[in-house]
Amino acid sequence: MNISITKCIRELNRNHNVEEMLPEYVKQCRNYYGSHACYKLALEYFMFFENVSEEAGPLNSDEDGILGQINSITESFFLKMPDMEGCKKLSEELLSLRKEITDRMQVLSAYVDCFSVYEYILNRLEYRFKDMEEMPEDVQFTEDVVQFIFSSKDNAAINEKVRFVIGQLPMRMLRSKYFDVIRESVSIYKGNSLSSLEGFEYMFRTNAMLYKDKNMDIYFTEFKKPLEELKNAGFEDIDITQYKNYNDIVEDNTYELLKLSDLYILFGEIVNLLYTVIAVAAYTDEADRVQDKSLGVAATVIKGINVLFSGKDSDIWKLAEEALDIEKEKLEWLSELLDELTGKQETISEILDMAEAALGQVKEVHGGAIDSLGLTENFDLLARLSLLNSNSTFAELGEDIEDVEVTAQMADEAAGKLISEVKELFKNSSRILRRAVMANTLEKIPVFFNTPQEVADYVSLSLLQCDDEAEKYASKEIIMDEIEEYRMFNETQE
Repeated sequence: MNISITKCIRELNRNHNVEEMLPEYVKQCRNYYGSHACYKLALEYFMFFENVSEEAGPLNSDEDGILGQINSITESFFLKMPDMEGCKKLSEELLSLRKEITDRMQVLSAYVDCFSVYEYILNRLEYRFKDMEEMPEDVQFTEDVVQFIFSSKDNAAINEKVRFVIGQLPMRMLRSKYFDVIRESVSIYKGNSLSSLEGFEYMFRTNAMLYKDKNMDIYFTEFKKPLEELKNAGFEDIDITQYKNYNDIVEDNTYELLKLSDLYILFGEIVNLLYTVIAVAAYTDEADRVQDKSLGVAATVIKGINVLFSGKDSDIWKLAEEALDIEKEKLEWLSELLDELTGKQETISEILDMAEAALGQVKEVHGGAIDSLGLTENFDLLARLSLLNSNSTFAELGEDIEDVEVTAQMADEAAGKLISEVKELFKNSSRILRRAVMANTLEKIPVFFNTPQEVADYVSLSLLQCDDEAEKYASKEIIMDEIEEYRMFNETQE
């Protein structure tokens, strides 16, 4: 029997044939997740090979080791075809590998956030050593900015523009006002889930250079020394030679960090897809597995890329209609196979969207039946696969923890702790670093203005209180470039 996922959901919503529909819903969801991931893995693995072989350059020993693990697990599944127990072992290996990749990515993100603060500082110093061209006077500039912000009626777009402008204007806010803004931002989470407040705290700390990851002593320690040099720099009185040196440090290290981040995002995406395919196989009997020619084509692409990575001989190339001798010819053949899969992901995505939308309600309404039918582990798997299918490559896959509501006391304590940490940071920081941290964090937190006039007053006062012409010029230039880019984009849409 093969019942459509639509019928399963409809029957479960009506509380009809629950004992029959729940196992069928699980089977259908598993197969759709597995098929979708297999199609996507074929494309991503192919593009990944091209990226690593043509663009990324030689990998260091750590990255090469991770790639080796990915390729080894891929070979074990697609070329050796293990049984269900073997698939479970491979999926556990992937979860362990995913944890390491996630830990490394968090360290990279922490370093990127630190260097971005120093990039902000150096941007404001740039025009001490470069000629400044004509910019709009403060009054005209304020009018242009307000018009740019409120040219849209979409509140989300307006708030995004406000945050951008705050982050780029000369920072002249009193520390007492800044601390009040932090308290106000945290207070928004009263009555919300604790996890959402914790997410805000994490975001704030990373952008304020307060976040300390224990793995920073293990991974990517080569970035510690340049960051320490920037921390000890006296930016207020630097000359052009020092400026160029610090600027090179920031640019070079940011480039390397972003390149590594891109690579680890690719690692994360491949591992998520590979885990989905293998975990589905670990819970699916041979009789229930989808037998589809297109999936066979996707598997052939994956096998071919795996063989190219390993450099081993393989009979897979004999499937081509003509002899394939060099890597370029083999890639071209695999690319032609990918063309046969066009539209497969999109079709299944629509079905999965519907299945995922029903997942929470099915678990809530039919929890007792799920337990009695022995499907709890399967539903846990579906929840995990749903997270892996989201846009969050590094989503937390831990066991479900009952969230709690944030009380007024919890919010006050969280705000007090953040403020205390910021005060401690500011004690040993230069004025220019304090301002950079304030700007970097205010750009990320909820907008604290209520009217367009309040925005206009903030812009005007920020410019009025800035007596550093180089800083003011740099701020105006960045904002004017954004306004011009926004204008040109709108013109292309008309």
